[in-house]
Amino acid sequence: MSGRTGAIKAIFVKEFRHIFRDIVSCLLLFIMPAVILVMFGYALSFEVHHHEVAVLCVGPDAAAERLFERIDANPKLKVTQRLDRYDQIGEAMTKGNTRAVIIYSGDGVELYLDGSSPAFSIGVRSTIEAVISDFILDENRVPESVRPEINVRYLYNPASNREYMSVPGLVLMIFILVSSIALGTSMNKEKINGTFKLLRLTPVTNIQLVIGKALPYFLISLVHIAAIYFICGYFHIQIVGSVALFLLICILFTLCCQSLGLLIAAWFDRPLDVVILSWIVLFIPNVFLSGFVFPTTTMEGVIRLMAECLPGTSFIDAFRSVAYMGCGFGEILKPVIILLGETAAAVLLSLPGMKRELMR
Repeated sequence: MSGRTGAIKAIFVKEFRHIFRDIVSCLLLFIMPAVILVMFGYALSFEVHHHEVAVLCVGPDAAAERLFERIDANPKLKVTQRLDRYDQIGEAMTKGNTRAVIIYSGDGVELYLDGSSPAFSIGVRSTIEAVISDFILDENRVPESVRPEINVRYLYNPASNREYMSVPGLVLMIFILVSSIALGTSMNKEKINGTFKLLRLTPVTNIQLVIGKALPYFLISLVHIAAIYFICGYFHIQIVGSVALFLLICILFTLCCQSLGLLIAAWFDRPLDVVILSWIVLFIPNVFLSGFVFPTTTMEGVIRLMAECLPGTSFIDAFRSVAYMGCGFGEILKPVIILLGETAAAVLLSLPGMKRELMR
């Protein structure tokens, strides 16, 4: 019995040593559960605590000021802009996080909502309508059973088509799977099979090798981009902005995904490590923190800062701005710079890892 116990103890000790020696195992067993608990227990929520709204008063009116003060006093609403004209509504929504514009005139109250995110606009609509209804009831001294009507209009998605919400996130997942994980595992197979060094015996540079490996996956991504464009038409999602800008942001994102997959494959040798890290570092954060599932406005502190730096966040913001709102290049300049910067940084950081492999 003591011999069997000793054998079990030896295997037990060996396995623990193996776990603590392996960075990926420690990440998967200790760090990732903690990150998930923090993300879903604290940082991520469907409830937006602060809806940013703009207000517009057609002509000076004391009642309008009382309404706007009541809106700003609501803990879930925050007046961030005061507009002067109707033609400023589109600009207010395309810049910043403004989801609604409240207009007060002698004819009543109008509410303009950003329909590019239908699930999020439902929450802000119910909150604002409750405040406006209570205000009108108090001002007019009418019974609570008589609920006043509020003229509600949706911009960018008048029919409140829910596919507007899901399409950018689904595109994001496709590009991560095709461009990051597939390319990363392909590069890793070259290292495992020993063909990576054989390729370097041929007169090619590291950059040429990377381009040659990445080009097939890039072309496959172009096929998916074309399919996405036609699928949007099938679901009656009109690309209202420039088609060239739409293609630009899709191409930039797929290049960024490829560079990140290359970075992981360059520094980690085992195929399972590449797959696990691709899911943990790329897929999960970009899906849950990019604004696809949970609105970024619900995140606070370090989590929100991390979310704003993710390539998926930049892609979804740029996708919605161009495809749904018809924004120009100036409005998506920040996401474009982030995607270009992260692509260049990932390529530069992957080159030392590739050189390390050749020196073994």
